[in-house]
Amino acid sequence: MMKGAQILVAFVLLALASSLASAFDPSPLQDFCVAINDTKNGVFVNGKFCKDPKLVNAEDFFFSGLNKQGNTSNQLGSKVTLVNVGQISGLNTLGISLARVDYAPYGGLNPPHTHPRATEILVVVEGTLYVGFVTSNPDNRLITKVLYPGDVFVFPVGLIHFQFNIGNTNAVAFSGLSSQNPGINTIAKAVFGSNPAINPEVLAKAFQLDKNIVNQLQSRLRIMKERMKQMSQCCDEATREDGDVCTTEAIKDDGELDCEEAVRVENIGKCWDLHVKCPRGKGYQILLSRQNCYYKHF
Repeated sequence: MMKGAQILVAFVLLALASSLASAFDPSPLQDFCVAINDTKNGVFVNGKFCKDPKLVNAEDFFFSGLNKQGNTSNQLGSKVTLVNVGQISGLNTLGISLARVDYAPYGGLNPPHTHPRATEILVVVEGTLYVGFVTSNPDNRLITKVLYPGDVFVFPVGLIHFQFNIGNTNAVAFSGLSSQNPGINTIAKAVFGSNPAINPEVLAKAFQLDKNIVNQLQSRLRIMKERMKQMSQCCDEATREDGDVCTTEAIKDDGELDCEEAVRVENIGKCWDLHVKCPRGKGYQILLSRQNCYYKHF
């Protein structure tokens, strides 16, 4: 009788635990959402504000463009085109998003990173990818696989993972992610390129590196960020200079793109040479140095 009572108590406790477990707080849809008492200063919600259902239309659930190859002319040789709630507003509260990833031949890399709010499932469409993820402490097991067209691989939420093109042709993959805003934390950029920079002594001890090496890594990532910012500013200035420059905003009456930008980037010593052009012949050559930015129309 006593044994039966103990079993009954155990079942009751399990039932209570299950009901409590199902009453957890909703998962955050951004890095944080700090509580505030004064509502007039409240700007964000956990996600996005909802549109009046009566005003919703098909465009709220539509995105076009994932058929286009991403520009992989960068140091990593990859381009991620993300379609989340920022591109399709109808994804709000639905817990899903999508991405296309393009990889350059011979080593295009989507570097080690995490998605703090999403599990990722990836399918390879073209090329050959070496992919993997690392389990959490204490084991830190590396789990890897070589994927071919049609192969699918899963990266569990929050774990460091990567994809690397080991083929001699372009590679393309599509990913589904279990959040409307999965977030991304690229390991090298977060650790060595944070703003402000992490104390070099902290990183030197954590990675067992000489402090000078840490300083070099931080400096290199800082310069890369500055160059990319300069490049963006130069492109903005260049396109404002001539209203006829072809951009993705040039739309035909039928809704299709009238033209598409072609971009080529070259590293020349301590300078970056950026060519932006379109099929109609309009374009710019932009030269970036550490201190200066020059551009000319051609």
